[in-house]
Amino acid sequence: MKKLPIKMKRIIKAERFSLNTLNSVNNWRGGMDINYRITMVKADDEEYYEGVTPMDSKWGNIAVNIKVNGCVQMEDKVGGYNNPKVKVEISKATKVKPNGWGGYYNNYDGLWGYEVHKKVRKQIRHDVLTEITNYLKIFGIKSKAWNGIYINKISFEK
Repeated sequence: MKKLPIKMKRIIKAERFSLNTLNSVNNWRGGMDINYRITMVKADDEEYYEGVTPMDSKWGNIAVNIKVNGCVQMEDKVGGYNNPKVKVEISKATKVKPNGWGGYYNNYDGLWGYEVHKKVRKQIRHDVLTEITNYLKIFGIKSKAWNGIYINKISFEK
């Protein structure tokens, strides 16, 4: 089974990207000031079909995992009606606690609503996808599929 060359993997993983939407006009939720890097690029059907690689995925999708650090704007818990926005480290803002019944406690924020951890990840996937897609095109990694390249897992680091 042919995979990405090791030197290409090292180059892709070494690149760091940044995103700052703290002062964005289009941002009706809290903004983010994050740095992220690609940790894995893999074709979905790589394990099942010989000759399928991220550089030649035929009509399959390409999954990308990223690792994120930085801060996200959240509502200040102290205050009244118009609470100011404060910057919180993203790993602390998206932390969840199990509730004992197989689920998680539903944390609420005035800017993000319920399930902050899911909404922050969804916003990151939306904001980051075009930059990652354009970066991977440099290496010849693209897909003919409808979804093409998608962000699979997002993990947070301090």
